[in-house]
Amino acid sequence: MNHTRGKYSAVIFDLDGTLIDSEPVFKLVAKQAASEFDQCFTDELYLSLVGLPNVEVARGIVAAFGEDFPLDDFRLSFEQHWRAHVDTYGIPIKSGVLDLIAQLNRNNVAYAIATSTPHERARLSLKRAAINHHFDYLIGGDEVENGKPAPDIYVKAAQAIATSPSRCIALEDSKVGVNSAAAANMYTIMIPDLKPPDEETTARASGIFASIDDATGHILDLLQC
Repeated sequence: MNHTRGKYSAVIFDLDGTLIDSEPVFKLVAKQAASEFDQCFTDELYLSLVGLPNVEVARGIVAAFGEDFPLDDFRLSFEQHWRAHVDTYGIPIKSGVLDLIAQLNRNNVAYAIATSTPHERARLSLKRAAINHHFDYLIGGDEVENGKPAPDIYVKAAQAIATSPSRCIALEDSKVGVNSAAAANMYTIMIPDLKPPDEETTARASGIFASIDDATGHILDLLQC
């Protein structure tokens, strides 16, 4: 992408792995739930599903465990384990999140969340991370027909804050998310979480940073803050 400084006016955040450090929790409870059905939810399987919409995650689990795997029972167990964990321990936020949000608020920059996670669970995650009050606009994976890597969720998030997608900076941690935001014609910054970017993702991302702390200066420059 050939973007020029000064044309951006909003920020769209991914949630899991970008704003909050929830992926280790998801992986833990997926293993716990799978073990109840005598299955091993491997790290490799988990990594292959990161960032995908729910329908794709379900397809991947069935492909790994077999057509007779009780997916609905697994989902119920997963939800129970997840709620018990986050109710007890909360969810940590990623380094730099609060500072960036403060900078955006200080400069009256609009921002929203675009996440593959269903809306209600995403809201609960934000509450358990104690940052829900910062986010008025959140588009969940159950609010669009085509999930990531399709651009729909990022386009809808931009609409929610009355901004053209081409004027938005997207922050993502996964290949699937980068493809989604880039397809929406956003300036897409990748902050890798569980998986380093491959060659294709590196080519599609507008920039890659180790953390939100490292990316904040660049984001503010693009916004001319």
